[in-house]
Amino acid sequence: FRFDPVYHGHFKCNIKSIQHDYPHILAWARRIYQMEGVSDTVNMVHIKRHYYMSHLQINPTGIVPVGNGPDLTIVPS
Repeated sequence: FRFDPVYHGHFKCNIKSIQHDYPHILAWARRIYQMEGVSDTVNMVHIKRHYYMSHLQINPTGIVPVGNGPDLTIVPS
């Protein structure tokens, strides 16, 4: 769930994204996210703030991007 919102930009893994380049992985992530109780454990605001604000050697300004990655609530077909 963290790849596009965190790893893609923060760790410079930005050649490809799950949302645009890996439709099967995105469908899998959506299925997992929609399993009972899983989405309740995902706080993307907290996850992003932690990564972007605690690794000052990578992100010395502490700026946290706005986007949260792909919408995981969409039912995969």
